[in-house]
Amino acid sequence: MTAAATPGASLAKTVSAGVGTNASDRLTAVARALSGAVPGAGSVLAEVISTAIPNQRLDRVSDFLVLLAGEVDRLSAAEKLLQPSNMPLVEEGIAQAARAFTQARRIYLARCVAHGVDADEVDKLNELKILRLLDEVGDDDLLLLDAVSDPQASEKLEALKPPQLPANAPDEDRAKGELHHASFRKLIAIGFLSSAPYADEPRRRRPSKYGTLEDGPYISALGRMVLARVGLRQ
Repeated sequence: MTAAATPGASLAKTVSAGVGTNASDRLTAVARALSGAVPGAGSVLAEVISTAIPNQRLDRVSDFLVLLAGEVDRLSAAEKLLQPSNMPLVEEGIAQAARAFTQARRIYLARCVAHGVDADEVDKLNELKILRLLDEVGDDDLLLLDAVSDPQASEKLEALKPPQLPANAPDEDRAKGELHHASFRKLIAIGFLSSAPYADEPRRRRPSKYGTLEDGPYISALGRMVLARVGLRQ
């Protein structure tokens, strides 16, 4: 397959050429481009979308499909798109993309789905679980997870932490700090972070808000895997 015939190249060329502002027209053009590059895939994906996604969200979905095609092409896995075992991954990615307000989120989703498409058959179910767990965290949670994963985590975490507030600060400002701590609790609850390190990982001590030293947090193996799937870590 030549570079001009790859799914990513065909989709990007078709969409960027201008296919009208109507969301249905845009989706049709995306499906046609994908169908030409990977026979059958365009019609399959279009059918999934037409039964699952409201019309007003089709622009987000078509953008996701462009990104997904490029990621699948990068992994040389375009021919795997039509495997029945990959349909749950693609459907879940489409459903999440329809709710994704930012392109950054759609990029994360495209990378995660493409990795699942390229995975061995025995790993498909686990890849689908990871994709569904991704739906439970926001982009800000992923940035927090990425900061914890860095050897220089204390500096990165400090940059993400809301500023200290006076005792009489309004609730709106206080809520920002509470949401920051809620992100930590959520990442621990779903298994992306741990309050204790693995046996081969050195303990990291940091000052707490009460002035004493406390452990962690520590990124888990699952947390590192999620960062790798979305492209924030190798």
